[in-house]
Amino acid sequence: MARMAAEPLSLSPPERLFRQCLLDCRENMQGVPGMENLELRWTGGWVRDKLLGATSHDIDVALSTMTGEQFGKALQEYMKSNGTKYEEEAKREGFTSDIKDLHKIKANPEKSKNLETITTRMFGLDVDLVNLRKEVYNESSRNPQMEFGTPQEDAVRRDACVNALFYNLDTQKVEDFTGRGLQDMEAKLIRTPLAPYQTFVDDPLRVLRLIRFAARLDYTIQDDALQAMADPRIHEALRMKISRERVGVEVGKIMTGPNAFSGLTRIYDLDLYVTVFGDPSSNLNQVDNSSFPVALDALRQVLDHASALSLVLKPKDDITTAWTLAAYVPYADDEAAALNAAREGIKATNVISKTLSDAITNRDRIRNSVHKVNNQEAGRADVGMLLRGCGKSWRFHVLYSLLCDATKDSFEEVNKSYSTFVQYVQAQDLEGAAEIKPILNGNEIKKTMDISKAGSWIKTATEMVVRWQFAHPEGTTEEAVEWIRQHKDELQAG
Repeated sequence: MARMAAEPLSLSPPERLFRQCLLDCRENMQGVPGMENLELRWTGGWVRDKLLGATSHDIDVALSTMTGEQFGKALQEYMKSNGTKYEEEAKREGFTSDIKDLHKIKANPEKSKNLETITTRMFGLDVDLVNLRKEVYNESSRNPQMEFGTPQEDAVRRDACVNALFYNLDTQKVEDFTGRGLQDMEAKLIRTPLAPYQTFVDDPLRVLRLIRFAARLDYTIQDDALQAMADPRIHEALRMKISRERVGVEVGKIMTGPNAFSGLTRIYDLDLYVTVFGDPSSNLNQVDNSSFPVALDALRQVLDHASALSLVLKPKDDITTAWTLAAYVPYADDEAAALNAAREGIKATNVISKTLSDAITNRDRIRNSVHKVNNQEAGRADVGMLLRGCGKSWRFHVLYSLLCDATKDSFEEVNKSYSTFVQYVQAQDLEGAAEIKPILNGNEIKKTMDISKAGSWIKTATEMVVRWQFAHPEGTTEEAVEWIRQHKDELQAG
C-alpha cells in the first residue's frame, strides 16, 4: 500500500494540458491493446522537485500495461487528429505546444542502461515514456531481464527513496510505494529503497547520482549507503561497467549544480577521485590526488568573493571549465597525463581539454609574471605579451596557476598575490590583450623597412611591434613607423 501526500500538487498550465492530453489519448483509444486498464503516472525527479516547490521541465511517464514505444505511437496517432485543440489551448495560455517526433533510446544492459525509453517534447516539457518494470535475474547472466512490474516493484528498483515517488494522473495524488520517500524528504535524507550494495551493483552510476542529489538538495546520505559507495568493488564496477560518457554527464551536472564543492569533495572523501577523473585504461591513474580538495577549496573561496580576482577572472561565466581545472590540479606536472585523463575519464570537451592543456603549458610563465608584478619588476608590455600568448582563455590559465599555487601555500597569501596581479591587469587596461591587433601588419613593416622579401623574421618582428604597442598604449602609427626605422637591424635579425 502506498503512502499518500497530504495535499495534491499544483500543476503549471503546460503540465495541466499535458496531463489532460494523456488522459484524453487513453480515453479515445480504448480499442488499442493495453489501453483499457492503463494507469498513467509521472515519476521520479519531477515529483520530488514539485514537492520542493522547484520547477522541472522533465517528466517521466510510467505506464502500467504498455511499453513506451506502444503508448508513444498511440499518442502520436492521437495527436495527428486532435493536436489542433491542444495547440489552440496552449496558445490561449501563452505557451507553445512544441510537439516533437518520438525518439527511441535503446536499453544497454552491458552498460547498466536497462530501460528502453521513448523521448519526445510536448508543451515545452521534455518527456520520457517507459513502462513500469521489475528486474529479473537468472544464473546465466549478470544482466537483468526487464519485465512489466507493479508500481511498488518499479519504485524499489530506483536509486533513492526520494526519487521513487509517483504522481497518479487519475487521482492527482502523490504515491509513495517505498513507504519512505515522503519521510525522507521531511528528514532531508538520501537512502536506497533496497540494500545499498545491491543498488549500486545493479547500476554503479547511482553512486554519482546520489552524490549529485545530496549536493543539489543539501540532503544527508544514509551511513549504510555511504559505506557501500566507498566499497572498492563498487568503484571497480563503476570504472569497468559504466560508459565514460555517462560518468562525464553526471560529473558535469555536479559541477553546474548549486553546491559543486560539496559534491566534488564527496567524490574525494569516498576515494573515488581516480575512478571518476582518471583514464580507466591507463596506469597514469596512480597520481597523488591529495591536492584535489585543496584546489576545490581555493576555487570555492574565489567563487564566494566578489573581489577583483573573481570579477576579472570570471570563473562563473564557465563554471564547468573552472571546476574541471580544479579537478586536474593533481596532474599539473604532466600535461600529457592530464589531457588524457580529462578526455578519457570524464570525456571533457575539446574546448575544455585545450584550456586545461594550455593552462598547464603556461603555468610557469604566469607564476613568474605574478611574482614580478608583485615585486614591481614587470611592466605593461611584459604582462600584455604574456596574456596575448595565452590567448582568449588567459583568465582560466591564471585561475589554474592560482589553484596550483594554493596547494603549496596558504590561500590568503596566494589570493593576495594574484589579486595584485589581476588588479594590475585591470588598471593597465589589459583584459583585452589577447585580441589586440598589430598596429602595423607584416607587409607594412616590410614597406617601412624598405625590404621586399619576407622571411621567418617577420613573425618575430611583428611580435616586437606588438610589444612596443603594449609599452606605448597611446602610441600612433607614425610613432610606430619611426620606432621600426630606428630598430631596423634588430627587427630583421629577429
